[in-house]
Amino acid sequence: MKYLQTKHEQNSAKITTLIVVIVLLLCFVVGQEYQELPEEYGVAINFGDASLLNENTPSNASEKAPEADEVLEEETLEEEVTEEVLKEETIEEEEINEEAEAEAEKQKLEEEAQQEAERIAAEEAAKAAEAEKAAEAEKLLAQQEAEALRIKNEKLAKEAKEAKEAKAKAAKEAADKKAAEAKAKAEKLAKEAEAKKIAEAKAAKAKADAEAKAAKAKADAEAKAKAAKAKADAEAKAAKAEADRRAAKAAADAKAAAAAKAAASKSGGNETVSFKLIENSPIYPGCESGNNATRKKCMNDKINQFIAKNFNRILISDLGLEGKQEIYIRFTINESGNIVGIRAKGPHSKLEDEAKRVTKLLPRMKPGMQQGRPVSVSFNLPLSVNAK
Repeated sequence: MKYLQTKHEQNSAKITTLIVVIVLLLCFVVGQEYQELPEEYGVAINFGDASLLNENTPSNASEKAPEADEVLEEETLEEEVTEEVLKEETIEEEEINEEAEAEAEKQKLEEEAQQEAERIAAEEAAKAAEAEKAAEAEKLLAQQEAEALRIKNEKLAKEAKEAKEAKAKAAKEAADKKAAEAKAKAEKLAKEAEAKKIAEAKAAKAKADAEAKAAKAKADAEAKAKAAKAKADAEAKAAKAEADRRAAKAAADAKAAAAAKAAASKSGGNETVSFKLIENSPIYPGCESGNNATRKKCMNDKINQFIAKNFNRILISDLGLEGKQEIYIRFTINESGNIVGIRAKGPHSKLEDEAKRVTKLLPRMKPGMQQGRPVSVSFNLPLSVNAK
């Protein structure tokens, strides 16, 4: 493996070497103090034999004088010893002060060396941080350059792809346009041929239609002439038949009136007169105004409306019948104006019963008058009812 290849590894090696040197220097400087044995300072003072002082001395005068001299000598000796002790203590204090100053100087040097080492370490750390920062910046710059190159390559690839697609699209559009033009030309030719064919067919058809129309007009004219002649003959025949019918009806009515009048004269006024032949018809409530014909029409309409309104048309569906049902009703309005003698004829017995039920609900009317006397009047009613 290879070491110290990067700036960071080189800076780390430098810092480690510097720290080892500083530690060795501190060990060398500080360790000298503890290699030698410390000196002991002291003074041995001999104050004489203590046993001599404790012995009893003679009390004669000849012996006291030497003792005084000895005491004086001893005091002088004590003073000298005290001066030497003080001198030695002064020397000791000076040496202690010198050692303290040396120790302080030594500590100051150590602190300066430590500060210098810390400064150098800080500078190395700062340089290492700057180097690392520069390396990070170089790495980031390289990444940015790589990203820019990738984006540029992608952009170029995209532009190339778009150009290729645009070219293919243009080629396809040109081909489609050419195909559309060819198709339009073919369709135009086909349409022209079809239009020509249709025009020829229309012309032939128009010619045939004109010929057929002319023939039809001629035939229609002939048919209309024949129809007009036939219609005129039929109208003349119908007019003659209607005139004959009216004459016959008038004769029959006159005959029936005469017969009714004769029968009334003979029977004393209990005859039943037809609604069509009555001189003064029965009067339905609300139909009092107008002449006899107007009152007849009003009565006929009111009775039809009443029965149609009250007839149970659901019954027709219940019986399984469909469409319009015809029921013929016949009843009599007696001399008192009441409805009597109700009869009905229809497609089912239940419909006949329903018609009778509704007819009984008709209100009381003013009776019909014949020659100034009330008579019974027969009334026929054809009823048409649709299922509900």
